[in-house]
Amino acid sequence: MKLLIVRPQPGADATAARVTAAGHLAVCMPLFATQAVAWDLPKIDDFDGLLLTSANALRHAGDKLPLLTGLPLFAVGQNSAEYAQSVGFDVRQVGSAGIESLLEQVDARRLLWLAGEDRTSFAPPPEVHIDCQIVYRSAALPIPDDFHETLMEADYVLLHSARAASRFTSLVEDVQLQKNAISIGALSEKIAQAAGSGWANIRIAKEPTDNDLLSQL
Repeated sequence: MKLLIVRPQPGADATAARVTAAGHLAVCMPLFATQAVAWDLPKIDDFDGLLLTSANALRHAGDKLPLLTGLPLFAVGQNSAEYAQSVGFDVRQVGSAGIESLLEQVDARRLLWLAGEDRTSFAPPPEVHIDCQIVYRSAALPIPDDFHETLMEADYVLLHSARAASRFTSLVEDVQLQKNAISIGALSEKIAQAAGSGWANIRIAKEPTDNDLLSQL
């Protein structure tokens, strides 16, 4: 199968490598580029854990990152957990069913969440306090001239975030392409919901990993 990857770099290349390893053809066409934003590090002693929902947060944390490695880390998704381990974090728990499910299981009560400017809202358990620090944003990239051709040649478009799903849907509608001729694969149910209905096929990962998503196609 030919699979179109629209997530930002370097995540797009990481997904492409998994696609290739699974025996498929990967085509990268990122819709966004991530960039760091200025942020202030709160008092670390006020927290007993770090919450991670995207590896991009660690990539853009800058020179403050080494100061955080002493905190146990709780990651949503295996991909984020693996990156956190590669840069020196002690990953205590990995969620496989979304952030709310993970927070119901953690033993930490004061979490520092490094996040992107556009993030999914959620309701933490009442006993868990979360301080959200925005460390990066995603800037929209120009759409390439061959968007229509590339899209029509793909068997599936892989969607890794709700924002990417929403923008991809808007682009398809703006250029008046037939959604019922396009198949999508979403990393979670919320991402699939953000993409809306009307697609030829919608496949949803049972766990938020590329390998599980690929197994559903």
